[in-house]
Amino acid sequence: MVFNPSKEVLWSPDKLRLGVVGKPSDWLIASHVDYEDVLRIMNIELIDIPIERMTSLGEVDPGMKGAETIYERLKELVVEYNLQGVTLRCFDLLSTVKNTGCIALSKLNDEGIPASCEGDIPTLLTMMIVKKLTGELCFQVNPARIRNDGQMLFAHCTLPLKMTEKHEYTTHFESGIGVAIHGDLPTGDYTLVKMSGDMKRMLAVDVQLTRCQFEPNLCRTQVWVQSDPEVSNYFYTDPIANHHVLIRGHYAQQFRN
Repeated sequence: MVFNPSKEVLWSPDKLRLGVVGKPSDWLIASHVDYEDVLRIMNIELIDIPIERMTSLGEVDPGMKGAETIYERLKELVVEYNLQGVTLRCFDLLSTVKNTGCIALSKLNDEGIPASCEGDIPTLLTMMIVKKLTGELCFQVNPARIRNDGQMLFAHCTLPLKMTEKHEYTTHFESGIGVAIHGDLPTGDYTLVKMSGDMKRMLAVDVQLTRCQFEPNLCRTQVWVQSDPEVSNYFYTDPIANHHVLIRGHYAQQFRN
């Protein structure tokens, strides 16, 4: 279930450039990476971009028009720095721009540009590996409820719309402002994936998405996943940080090869 990833899994045949727009959010667990190690081991260059490049937008429209403005600025940075992926310290936007990065990150992911929330670099690196090995889109998730029988509830306020059967727009959970996404995903085969920041540990486990739900006291897209009980124990005892990545299809064996 948790294993040491091989060089073949980690290494990118083409050098990639990933943008880090703002540092990782302060509350993230195990979000540190060594930039030189990432370049040496994965052939990926991490480019720091000041969060002021986003917050300088000033206060934008609180609805979809403002969310699109945030997307347009972030896409400009992707083009300017020639990036193949990006992570955004999105919570800084709430107090300055008065809207969220949820739509911006969703659209970039749909366009094939992996984009993670909260400045989470290990999650972005995990997304790059997923793209290389499977080509699947990624739903960055937080565990919300973990049961001993392997049932787990995951939630977040953004995801690629191409992963959903249907969706609607609502407000961001923690702030109650801006635009976030409540999406329903198809039930069936999925894989839960995460690589550690030091690139020495990886989780890849096949799971079943059993149902979607909506409760107002959680991040807006909420899915129940069934796994083996040992996965519940993993989250109780030694998880690889809080954010994980959920992808469509069973691919656990491909990550181990």
